Amino acid sequence: MDMTKQRPGLPSIEEIDKMRRNDKRALMQLRARIDTEEVNFLNITAMMDMMTILLVFMLISFTTQTSSITQSDQLVLAASVTAKEVTESVSVTLTKSAILFEGEPVVGVHGGAIDASDKESGDVNGLVITPLKKALTERATLDKRIAQLQGLPFEGAATIIADKTTPFRLLFEVMYTAGQVEYKKYRLIVLQKRQK
Repeated sequence: MDMTKQRPGLPSIEEIDKMRRNDKRALMQLRARIDTEEVNFLNITAMMDMMTILLVFMLISFTTQTSSITQSDQLVLAASVTAKEVTESVSVTLTKSAILFEGEPVVGVHGGAIDASDKESGDVNGLVITPLKKALTERATLDKRIAQLQGLPFEGAATIIADKTTPFRLLFEVMYTAGQVEYKKYRLIVLQKRQK
């Protein structure tokens, strides 16, 4: 077969060489222009990648943090040799002067007891603490809805943080009140002391 013959519609070898030389010249001109031009735009894709990495890093660091509980003269935790990790759940704190729900005071404590006016029965011997029950009910409704949307059962877990001098009766009233709104699993927070 004769290679020197040109097929119709295709460029000749000379034409191909000429195109290559022109392409090299055009490529060199483009490189020179790029080197001298200032970049006057911002690459948003690279910034979005960087922000995504930072966000993931922050989320991971927040989810692996341990609980931080500040002790004061109103709240001194009991000590224990337990080795269980703290898990996230509804938080009820019993101090010497108040009961806090998620860090916000809901009812006052006087002499280790709740006033009769803050009890559901209106009696000092009543077990259900009305302001705490109201706060827990609102949170339980939200937690149940979230569990339903995620296709998970409602866990009903509450973390109780109590001063080591809290009377058992007050602790029992808080647990009973939480149980009335389907918070039936309790985790008591204590200080971990070293084993000898």
